[in-house]
Amino acid sequence: MSIYILVADSSGARFLCTPFPDEPLRDERDFIHPNSRLRDQDLVTDSGGSGFNSGGHGRHSMGHEQSTHDHEAQVFARELCAELEKIRVKGDLHRFYLVAPPRFLGLLRAALSKPCAELVAGEVDKDMVKFDLDAIRAQLPRRL
Repeated sequence: MSIYILVADSSGARFLCTPFPDEPLRDERDFIHPNSRLRDQDLVTDSGGSGFNSGGHGRHSMGHEQSTHDHEAQVFARELCAELEKIRVKGDLHRFYLVAPPRFLGLLRAALSKPCAELVAGEVDKDMVKFDLDAIRAQLPRRL
């Protein structure tokens, strides 16, 4: 069993791991979610229509209560949590840490299965996807 660290934001993620609590981290797998980097208008294929408001004061859009970027972030969070679940079911996940900006950290928490959520050993609410392994390790407990 290994200790995993999921370092993520809405457009990219890294799975880091270490076999022992005081060993250095190593990159295990990277994920990219390119849709999170697109502009809203490039993500929307069906604009949901537009119409005139009853007061005759111009056009307004209909639908899209949730921004497409928010939706894409939720999709990516679910994909990452599904990967964690696969690792857990396989028996390779002893415990793990989440490192993500506050907003995306909330999406990850919401997407975790109950058995995976019970294995969260700690969280760091910072955007560190592009940081090197030593900088990430410095944000985590000395003994994982």
